[in-house]
Amino acid sequence: MKKIILLLLITATVFTTWSCAKGNGETSSSNSDTINDSTLCQFNNIDTDKKFAYVDDEGDTLYFNNSFSAFWPQIINGKPCNELQLALLRAMTDSTGFNQLDKVVEFLLDPSNYTELNADRLIPVNAVKQDEGKLSTSDINVNLQTMDDRLLTYHLGTYSYMAGAAHGIYANNYVTYDLKTEKAVKFEDVIADTTLLRTAILKAIKQTYQYDKDDLFFPDNGLLPLPRDFYFEDLVFHAVYQVYEIASYAQGAIDAPIYPYMLKPEEMKRLFTPYGLELINYTE
Repeated sequence: MKKIILLLLITATVFTTWSCAKGNGETSSSNSDTINDSTLCQFNNIDTDKKFAYVDDEGDTLYFNNSFSAFWPQIINGKPCNELQLALLRAMTDSTGFNQLDKVVEFLLDPSNYTELNADRLIPVNAVKQDEGKLSTSDINVNLQTMDDRLLTYHLGTYSYMAGAAHGIYANNYVTYDLKTEKAVKFEDVIADTTLLRTAILKAIKQTYQYDKDDLFFPDNGLLPLPRDFYFEDLVFHAVYQVYEIASYAQGAIDAPIYPYMLKPEEMKRLFTPYGLELINYTE
C-alpha cells in the first residue's frame, strides 16, 4: 500500500518551507523556494489524479477515478533526505524496484497495474460518470503525521473501491524516520523479543478496543501475527494491523499503543532493543 517532480505529470505542486521542530515539536511555514537556514525543511505539496474509461468484453463501459496527494519531503534539517524518500517509495509500492516519485505515481494511478484489465483498453478521459455500479475509485494520501527533535513519522493512507464490490477497502501504512541517524527505522531495529511483543500487543488491544483473543483472527498455529506496520507517537510504540489482518471489516484496522506503564521495567528492557529504548526515551 517520490523525487524531482515532472511538471507534466504533477498537476499542482506548491513548495513550502518549514522551520523544523525545536524541542516543543512546533513548526512554522513560509512560502519560499530558497533554503537559507540549516534548521529549515522543505516539502512539495503534490495533488494529481487520472481518470480512465474501459470497455469490457460485454461492451459495458467501466470508469476509474484515481487520485494521489502528498506532502513530499525534499529538505529535512537543511539537508536532502534521500533515505526518507526511498523508504516512502518502498512503502507505497511494497517493492524496491522504484526510485523515482513520478514513476511510482504513474504506477499507482494506472488501474492495469493492480487489476487484470488489459492496459490497451484503458482510455484516459477528462471526466467520468458517477455511476456507482461502474465507477471504481482509488485515493492515496502521503502526509507528515508527527515530527519532533528525534523522529519524523509519515502516514500513507489508501482507500480503494472496485465497482460492484460490497464496500471499499482502506489501509494505513507508516514510515518512521530517525532525524539523528538519517535512516528509516526498521522493526528489527527496535524490537528484541517478539514473544513478549505479542503479549504486549494483546494487552494493548484489550485496553484500547476491549477485544479478547477470541474476538480476533489467529492463524492455525494460534500465534498472533507480528505487525507489518508500526510507528512512534509521543514516545509510544504503536503496532498496526490492517483491515482483515487480525479482525473483521466491521472491527476495522487495529492500532495498539504499548504504553510503558503496561509492562514491568524488566519487560520493557526485554521487549525493546537499546536503540528502541532510546527512541521512546525510556527511564525506570
